[in-house]
Amino acid sequence: MACSSQSASDYIKGARDDLVGRLMNLSVILENLYQQNVLIEEEVSDIEAEKHDFNRTRAILDSVTKKGEEACYRLLRILHETRSRTLPALHLKNKHSASTKAKRSDLHHWISCFPFKDDDSFYVDYIKGSKPCHRYQAKLKSEAGTLSNDIWRGSENLFEENKKPELSFYSLVLNTELTTTPSKVKTFKNKKSNMCRSKKLRTYIPESKPEISPSDLLKHDKNIILIGKPGMGKTVLSHEMLRLWSERDNKDLDYMFYFDMRELTNIPPTMGLEDLLFNVYCEPDEGKDEILTDMKSHSDNLIIILDGVTDFTSLVVKKLIKKILLPYAKIIITCRPEDEDKKDFCPKDWLRVEVKGFSEETISRYLFSVLGDDHRKVLSNLELLTLCHVPMYALMVAASFSFEQYLQPRTVTEIYINIVRFCLQMNSNKIKMKNLNQLIKTKTNEILSLAEAAFNATERKTVNLEELSCEDGCVLSFLKTLDVKVAPTETITLTAFLHYTMQEFFAALWALKNPDKMREVLQQFLTEKKHMKHLIPFMCRLLNEKSPSLMICLTPAEELKETQQRVTKDLINTALSHGSELHVDMLFLCQCLYESQSSESCISFLDKLNYHLDLRGDKLDPHSCCAVSYVISQSTDREINLNLQDVTISAQGMRQLRGCLQNVEWYSETSF
Repeated sequence: MACSSQSASDYIKGARDDLVGRLMNLSVILENLYQQNVLIEEEVSDIEAEKHDFNRTRAILDSVTKKGEEACYRLLRILHETRSRTLPALHLKNKHSASTKAKRSDLHHWISCFPFKDDDSFYVDYIKGSKPCHRYQAKLKSEAGTLSNDIWRGSENLFEENKKPELSFYSLVLNTELTTTPSKVKTFKNKKSNMCRSKKLRTYIPESKPEISPSDLLKHDKNIILIGKPGMGKTVLSHEMLRLWSERDNKDLDYMFYFDMRELTNIPPTMGLEDLLFNVYCEPDEGKDEILTDMKSHSDNLIIILDGVTDFTSLVVKKLIKKILLPYAKIIITCRPEDEDKKDFCPKDWLRVEVKGFSEETISRYLFSVLGDDHRKVLSNLELLTLCHVPMYALMVAASFSFEQYLQPRTVTEIYINIVRFCLQMNSNKIKMKNLNQLIKTKTNEILSLAEAAFNATERKTVNLEELSCEDGCVLSFLKTLDVKVAPTETITLTAFLHYTMQEFFAALWALKNPDKMREVLQQFLTEKKHMKHLIPFMCRLLNEKSPSLMICLTPAEELKETQQRVTKDLINTALSHGSELHVDMLFLCQCLYESQSSESCISFLDKLNYHLDLRGDKLDPHSCCAVSYVISQSTDREINLNLQDVTISAQGMRQLRGCLQNVEWYSETSF
């Protein structure tokens, strides 16, 4: 232990035998001595010319002690500030019973006992590593910034050229609690099936929790596994951590690597750590061996993100996870729930974070930032609002509404078609958009297999898919998995869509491919299977050949034309034939006709009503008003009697109706 009056030169002389041959990273010590004007360039060069570290250490100690007390004090301060890299750690099995001699040889303990002056290093910028290491760190930060920017640029390209927003990270609901027990999940599913449709849809939006930020995850001392369904934001969260690290303004020497495991499908079994870090990710411009040695010696200063992990078939990746390589490095894994359940996926002591998408508050902020006042068009439609809890779907909804009026989605179904096409493209190794129609054609059987399972589940009023034969990962990206315990010793895995309306969309595909099922849907939605009516608006637009299209990739042209002529005609005839017996939902029929975007069908519908549209007692939201306005606007040769007695219409809804006023003869009272 040093006394308060002990000089720095005596302190170094007393520990000379322990310092010679044991000081590490001598280039770091020399660089700091040079930067602080203790040694001149010629002295540094002479010391570096020595062949062995023993001689270099002696030369450093001799040169500094000859320069007096101030130089010795600066050397001690340098050793203290850079001790993690310049002083060896003493590994003792039992520090309490260690000998006095052993404790004396612990240079970390030795340097901590010197009586440094308070705050005398406050303005000194100590270099913590060699120049090649710092230059490589700067290169890694540049690479991280580029990767982070690329993911946003790719998303911004979905928007119209002059309306590209400045996209950025929005907070996600991150759950660090234990997963819900299977029995609770099963009970929740049963209760959910008994809810009214609006409440059922709102259950998809996760509740806001006390926020855990990407910065918090970056600072956390545990390894992390990020679990989430497709499209929930795992990759975006990873890139946000990458961005935060790249912009972090500190003098510590650390490293961060990001690997998209979906693009590293064929890692050779012989690949080593150096190849993975330097050849696959980012190669140093100089000093490879020195940098690799620094990372191995100080692996606690490394963060490695493995995004989209499905298995550990790669030996080098498995060694990273098992801490055989870089034992103190922080590893962050992202994966889907079904992959996490695989045996020996990752150790149980990792921090498990479930990525659950956007809360309702975040949906609103996100859409407003991208669409401005137009975001109300989405918020007023419950199906679109709840769909947007999946960030990937929110992006597609926002992109669809960003285009000029003539390119904006005319119908809700168009947005779903865009989402499906985008997801297929994104999960097919980023195939070029111009080849997307051909890709869909090659996956017709897999898509229709998923559509059949969706139809059967919808008919049973359940979200659990059965008899799913499709094994194509690209098509299955619309699904999530859930393990449910059915007996004390038995657990089954259930599969469901990320959102119930996406299940209905695929169910509509199957109905259109099967005339018997299509007739059942059209005939029974008014009676015992009213829940099937939500397939019909999708069916009406899917038959439209206008862009964006999907059915033309799955159905021969003649078959598509024949089905198209039948659906809206049968829908109108079926609905109106029950008019005297049952209340006909005119708003729903208007919505279906709006989805069809068929002027001929609208005129046929109005003609059967004798141009008298009765909406008494209804509540017209903006989306309903848009549909009603479209139907009425198709009647250019004859005025329509519109009954709005006791109807509630919002101001936004009235704006939607103004475009058709010239075709309407108003009567009865309205309430606003």
